[in-house]
Formats: sequence, C-alpha cells, structure tokens
Amino acid sequence: MHVLEKAFLDLLRNHISMIPPAKIFAGSKYSPQDNSPCITLNLADESFIRDRYVEIDNIQHIQKRYNADLWINLWCNSEEERTDMINDTTRRINEALANHYTTCSHFNRDDDICIKTSRVCESLNSQNGRANKKQCPQIQLYESFFTRNHIPKRTFCIDSITNLDELELTQPLLRTIFRLNMDYFTYYPIGGRVFEDYAIDEGLL
Repeated sequence: MHVLEKAFLDLLRNHISMIPPAKIFAGSKYSPQDNSPCITLNLADESFIRDRYVEIDNIQHIQKRYNADLWINLWCNSEEERTDMINDTTRRINEALANHYTTCSHFNRDDDICIKTSRVCESLNSQNGRANKKQCPQIQLYESFFTRNHIPKRTFCIDSITNLDELELTQPLLRTIFRLNMDYFTYYPIGGRVFEDYAIDEGLL
C-alpha cells in the first residue's frame, strides 16, 4: 500500500456515512462490483522532483520530494448514494484543509481524548475562538493531516471530480472519481552527527 493511499484511507474511514470502514480499500485488487457501494483509492501517477540532505533532531536525512496523482473512486448503485458519498468525501477533505480537530493525529475518535494531554479534546469544551471553528485551541499540540503525512498543504488540490459510470456491466455501477494532486516528502535517516559551526582563531594560523 502506498503511503498516500494509506493516508487518505485513514482520513476517510469512519467518516463516510453510508460506507463501513471495511469497505474503503487501497489498491486495485478489490472488485467494486462485489462490494458496492464502496470506495477504492489508487495512486494514478508519481514523479520524482528532487532530493537533498536535511537535519532532523541532529541526524542527517535524505529528503526526497515527489509529485503524485491520487484517485478516490466512489462506487455506488444509485444517484442518491452517489450524492451522499460525494458530499461526505468533499466534507472530509475540507475538514483536513480547515484543520478540523478530528484530523489531528493526536485525536482518539473512540473516546474524544487528546493523547498529548490525556484529556477530552479542548475543541469540544472550550469557548476559545479556534474551538468555535472546530479547531484545536492548543495550536502547538495540533498535528495536521498534511504535516503528519509530509504533504506541503499549498501543493494539494482537487484537480477534478468526474463521473465515469460503468454501464456495460451485467449490474451497472456508478463511479465518481476525485482526482487529487499533491507533492509529498519521504525521509531516509543516514545517521551521523551534525557538527555545529565553530570559530577559528586566525592568530593561530
């Protein structure tokens, strides 16, 4: 499973009202005809941009940057199902873009607990202005969907939403494709110690 497929699978699971978590799949090995209504995610294209050396916590890493196209395929049996799935998918992507508290990597949806504070997420009981927008009031604790998955937020966009129904099947399927485009980074630690700058006494030279 590609890292972006996993990222968006986790983003959508439990947030598409008519689709149980077990019916959101990554990759192309699942048959939509046997599982509809369902959602499949697949990496449509990926290209390498560049690499460079970076320092993280005093350890050198190779950082590689890629551009990728990811397709979210909504498979359904009626126009009513299609409308509901499009609305839920759009809402969930917008929540990620708006830093909604449920997209924070520290939020536990089973009990509404922030794993950083071990208390109920403050966005649910605070009168803070950010909480009123369903955002975490403790901005230093919030880790967004994009940060967690090393996606520069400014590079993310929905290129298109296209209906591509498969009507020639024995049991016709309605299909809507969200075509997403974004850059993302990977990191490979190469170890070593990063030395600090030091001054040379020119009088000793």
